[in-house]
Amino acid sequence: MELTTQQRSFLNGVHFAVAATLTAEGRPHQTVVWYQLEGDQVLVSTPRDSLKHKHLRRDPRLSLCIEQAYRYVTLAGSVTLEEDPAAARADYERLGKRYRRTFNPLLIVGFMGRAFVSRVRARLQPAAAPARANRMQDLLARERVTVRMQIEKIQSSGFD
Repeated sequence: MELTTQQRSFLNGVHFAVAATLTAEGRPHQTVVWYQLEGDQVLVSTPRDSLKHKHLRRDPRLSLCIEQAYRYVTLAGSVTLEEDPAAARADYERLGKRYRRTFNPLLIVGFMGRAFVSRVRARLQPAAAPARANRMQDLLARERVTVRMQIEKIQSSGFD
């Protein structure tokens, strides 16, 4: 199945995708992800040992829905996992550059403020520091896995 020119143009824009994997019980698990279209594949990054990573190791099927207002493209297919830390980090940094302009400056200031407060609390209350670690810093520092999905099915609405 081939993407139309309109679908490909839309997917090359910077949008967020909702990724759906399957739990061991067969229930869908959805998360918002960054993605990049690369020919007839889609690249996604996930933290090593995240739920998404564990689900895809067990069952390599993935669905991505990318929307904008009342238009959407849903892609489904099987994935391969690139678990080499250096290659996965490079892919994640490439995705980060693609999404950099979507960052809300106020959100970044908020993360920085929380990080500062966490450091101050850690100094004042060392025993409580691990429980108050900055989640965003932890997420950004975690080892990554690259997910490459071969597009096998396309469904869309709002495109000619």
